[in-house]
Amino acid sequence: KWLKVRQKGLGTVPDSIVGPNNIMYNKKGYAGYDLKKAKEYVAAYTAETGKALEFSLPYVSASADSTANAQLLKEMAEAAGMKVNLLSVTTAEAIQKAFPMQFQLLPLLLMEGTGTAFSLPFLVSDTSGGNPTHFLRGAAKLSPALAGLQIFYSILNISSFKDEVSENLLFAARAEPNAAKAKKLYMQATEQLQKEAHVANISFLQYTLSYNKLGGVGELGLAAGGPRRLITNFGIDWTGVWSTK
Repeated sequence: KWLKVRQKGLGTVPDSIVGPNNIMYNKKGYAGYDLKKAKEYVAAYTAETGKALEFSLPYVSASADSTANAQLLKEMAEAAGMKVNLLSVTTAEAIQKAFPMQFQLLPLLLMEGTGTAFSLPFLVSDTSGGNPTHFLRGAAKLSPALAGLQIFYSILNISSFKDEVSENLLFAARAEPNAAKAKKLYMQATEQLQKEAHVANISFLQYTLSYNKLGGVGELGLAAGGPRRLITNFGIDWTGVWSTK
């Protein structure tokens, strides 16, 4: 439904938390969207807790796309018997509360690219819960210069989950010099993450940009002077791409 309504058919239904070209790509353990099973799980939750399964979903009301996305997510979740409360926030508020995670449900573009340089920090276990045996804490004791790492990783763990199985596999893969062996370890980590449903995937996306007359890429200066960054941690700087007639 998401592919048809929000993407107008441009894309594919995801079968993994990462795309087919990513080194972590693995279909095993991926739950996908199953309305019948979702209803069964919601009913089981209600029977066990005596409460309705309820989530709050933030969206940027100033953005028509964000609003439409939130409304469709709410519709799909409520079709399974869940209750979703939409929270109107500004972009600044969303970022401030997302890191560290203060939302119950939050769609973000994090599992991108073909490698793990960007995505891995969002997948390691939360180290802010007082785990004294975590290797980052030991490293911080040995070298004060590494103390910031435990804060860095705990902030980026926006789902605040703890999974030593996937975490050990991810770091083992990072340390493995053999590419084939590293890929196998990454795939095992993906399977574990998907079995535990720590992260879900809404859609597969691809980006293409072309111009007949390209005037410049990243050359449009800032109003205050100096160059602007073409690629930032929030994506492509489209204002740095321009053409002339």
